[in-house]
Amino acid sequence: MKLNKIFPKIVAEFSDVCEGNVSNMIAEVEELSDYGTVRNGSLNVDSSHRSIQSIHRLPAFKDLSKKILRNSKEFLRTYGYADFLGDSLYITNMWFNVSGKDDFLFPHIHPGSIISGAYYLESDESHFITFYDMDKNVLEQPIHPNDINLDVHVLPCTVDKMYLFFSDFRHGVTQQQSDARKIVISFNLAFENTKSLR
Repeated sequence: MKLNKIFPKIVAEFSDVCEGNVSNMIAEVEELSDYGTVRNGSLNVDSSHRSIQSIHRLPAFKDLSKKILRNSKEFLRTYGYADFLGDSLYITNMWFNVSGKDDFLFPHIHPGSIISGAYYLESDESHFITFYDMDKNVLEQPIHPNDINLDVHVLPCTVDKMYLFFSDFRHGVTQQQSDARKIVISFNLAFENTKSLR
């Protein structure tokens, strides 16, 4: 039997992104947190998503922002997009989430952008991000999980690691079991020619 794997979903992974600047960014997040973070029904973490969405414009995140753009261009080029589209990418928004024990993020997507991503400033080995294939319609779950029938996949939230994925890829964070604090920088990117649509 030959199995054809059709329409793969991908997450780009980059390590050692801004190692020398992690502590400075943590200090900036702690200072910005004093201005207020927000929680809601689906965003059960301390988040600046609704209060401060432009941290990419702050000096502490300048190097990270450059790496996000560079890595996103590489991601699109590898995927098969024309170089001029990668060159037209810009960061639409960037924010931070700080979580502790029992915090979680419901599965969600990021409408209005092409690429979304996460970069980890603080984490431990028990922290994961979860990706979901919500399109499967099966009457019965297989009893033997394998790489062709899974509809959930987890990746570790490792310090100084960046994940990039298309913004319509549903993802979330299950309830955190560890007392250890997690700090993630989240962001979205779009093409310059879509600015007029915003």
